[in-house]
Amino acid sequence: MALSGTDRGVGTHNTAGNFTLSPASNFTAGWAVLCLAADNASAGGVGSVITVTDSLSNTWTRRISPLYDPVGASAGVEGGIFTTPQDGGTLTTGTTITVTFTNAAVAKTWTLMQVSGTSISYVTGNVNVGSATNAPTVTTASIPSGDMVIAALFNESGTGQTVTADSDSTNGAWSTQQTAEIGTTTSGMTVASQRKVVTATATQTYNPTLGVSSDVILGWIELSESVAGANTVRSFAVVIA
Repeated sequence: MALSGTDRGVGTHNTAGNFTLSPASNFTAGWAVLCLAADNASAGGVGSVITVTDSLSNTWTRRISPLYDPVGASAGVEGGIFTTPQDGGTLTTGTTITVTFTNAAVAKTWTLMQVSGTSISYVTGNVNVGSATNAPTVTTASIPSGDMVIAALFNESGTGQTVTADSDSTNGAWSTQQTAEIGTTTSGMTVASQRKVVTATATQTYNPTLGVSSDVILGWIELSESVAGANTVRSFAVVIA
């Protein structure tokens, strides 16, 4: 069974502190992937400890921790890509997912997707450096044919922002972009995510375009299908653009 993805909703939250969300449609068997962007409420280059739990007692793991902190608390953006194998139960529209912060971020946005396949496993992931730009880019490690790359944009901007999706078809086609925005300028937050099942082994470049130059950081993770239910361990050099 080849890996495939299904969009399961987007959303926003604009009050300081923790929040809850629910899928827009019911999941089936597979993994859930949550891409979260939040205003950076920490300072000195230290991000929040962000945890995800749900009402089914699924195990959620933060795979990457993007943080761009140019000048201090509430400047810049942080977030994460979180996954669960739905080991406690299948997510539905009635499931409550709770996102908890050690620091009381205000503007928060998220996308949610399902990844279907046989014996899915996490391989690796990384982020770029982050900057104030309208042309961010990140390059993945070499990804084998058949694996999936999930990439996300975390941007401090909000409803005045326009995100043009990555549309390249090199060794596979990117999915339709999911995006969510809340607030404005430095009190706003934008998230976008896409995925691609790779058709030939190579690196992948993710480079969406922003309408307004602003603080942004990109990240990605790689998922694979394991052979006969066993995890396949691979090692790659990471290339960051």
